[in-house]
Amino acid sequence: MEKPMLSEHFDVDDIRKIREYNSLRHIGMTPDEIVEDIKKGAAGLLAELRKDKSEGHCLGKR
Repeated sequence: MEKPMLSEHFDVDDIRKIREYNSLRHIGMTPDEIVEDIKKGAAGLLAELRKDKSEGHCLGKR
């Protein structure tokens, strides 16, 4: 399955694309598997946000 292309300026349409992508990925998974998958995906994002914050960057200003 192809990941959705997000716009340069994150907006409501991007959120819709992500939700649609995830709903298709989670078909056939148990609730516990879905939660684990979401946590795994969030871990990388949280690490990047923490790295940016420690380097003095603001979210959305790269």
